[in-house]
Order: sequence, then structure tokens, then C-alpha cells
Amino acid sequence: MPWRSRRPGIEGARMLEMAHDEIVIFAKAPEAGRVKTRLQPELSADESATLYRAFVNDVLELVGGWAGREPGRRATLAWSGPDDGAMFQATDRLDIIKVEQGEGDLGTRMRRAIEGARARGAGRVVIVGTDSPTLSEEHLERAFEVLLQHDVVWGPSFDGGYYLVGVEALRAPEGLDAESVIFEDIAWSTASVLTQSWERANEAGLLSELLGFWYDVDTFEDVKMLEFHLLEYLERQGFEGARHTREVLLTWRHSGRLTR
Repeated sequence: MPWRSRRPGIEGARMLEMAHDEIVIFAKAPEAGRVKTRLQPELSADESATLYRAFVNDVLELVGGWAGREPGRRATLAWSGPDDGAMFQATDRLDIIKVEQGEGDLGTRMRRAIEGARARGAGRVVIVGTDSPTLSEEHLERAFEVLLQHDVVWGPSFDGGYYLVGVEALRAPEGLDAESVIFEDIAWSTASVLTQSWERANEAGLLSELLGFWYDVDTFEDVKMLEFHLLEYLERQGFEGARHTREVLLTWRHSGRLTR
């Protein structure tokens, strides 16, 4: 399929002006034994869930802050698992709507999330996970900037996947929706997720772009790297985000919990 420009025509530009930008956060209920199981046995199931809860709260505050910064922005939490009173209080406070992820593999659930955002009137949609608590608003802003001229944007992670994916959600001129392509026939939870996704988009003639690499926190070694990056490097840079994660890590550092 030939390459096509993403510069909108007059009618497309008007539609973009009327549409809002939306970020969808993908998260699970922070239940012990269900989340962050790869942090064990160095951390207990309860400690893993505690850290994951901090991650989710930090991403909620990041995205909620972004959405509240300017008109024309919305935030959504795509939730999996039982109700969580404390977490949902935060979404209410931050004016983040809640939807269920529903059934299916990750690709099916992300496609459903983008279709839901489109039904709510979104023109550009970005999905973020909760494994990268040190993301900043600059990452989010850059993703939406890229979608002004591209169909798809990915934030690549060092493990071969991605921490962020975004699409220009208005239907393309030839009727091709990006999410109908990039989430299908992907071997999820492998080191080739991004490569496969990029190839799928390229084969369909979608124009894609990458943001800078960032990291997910999946293993205990990742936690120790996060401890240094957040408490040492980012602290010196004046980074004010990830306050919930910071509190957990500081508590563990003072108790010697991270010296293994």
C-alpha cells in the first residue's frame, strides 16, 4: 500500500479542532499474587502489590494533571479486576473516567479502549501502562505532537515492547483504522512486540514514529535501577513526579529492603 500524507485537509483539520485528545491508562487491581509477580521472590506478594499500587497512583496523577492543564483533554482509566475504593477515589478527584478493559488478549483490549475513546469524540488517543512511573508530561506532549503528522506513535521500551502507543483516531481517508491493524496477530509478552507492531503498520501503509526509549519495571533488578534513577538522578534534576513510588522506595531503602 503506498505511503500517504497525514496532513489533514480542510475538513480533516476542522474535525481535529472539534475533537478532544484522550489518554487511556491501562491498569489492574493491585491484588497480591496477581500483579508484579516477577518481582518475587526478592519482594513478597504483598510488597509487589504495594509497589504496583504506587505506580498506578503516580500514573493517575501524571495523566490527570496533564488532562487538567488545558481544555480539550480527557483522561480514562481502563481497569481490570475488582473494584478498588481507594484507587477510584483518586480517579474521581482527578476527573478521570473509568471503563472496564473487558475480555481478550492485550491487543483486543487496547483496540476496544481506542474504539471507546473514538466513540467519546477523541481525535488523538494515547494508551499508557503503569510500569513506567517516572514518565513525565513531556513524553505525553511529544506523543500528541507526533500524531499531528503520523498515524501511530510508539514509546519503545528496552525489553522490546512499548510503554506508550498512540493513534490518530479519526478514520483515515481510505477507511483504515490504525487499531484494526497494529494490535492483531502480535506475540504479546515477547521481545518482538514492537518489531511486529511496526511491521504490521508498515504493511498497511500507516505512517509511524518512535519516541525516545524508556524503561518498564518488571524485575527486582529493574526496581534497583528505578531506585537509583528516581532517588538519585531525577531527584537532582528537580523531578517532582512519582511521589507515591518515591515514598515506597525511600521506606524500603531506610529499612535495607533494597540491598539484596
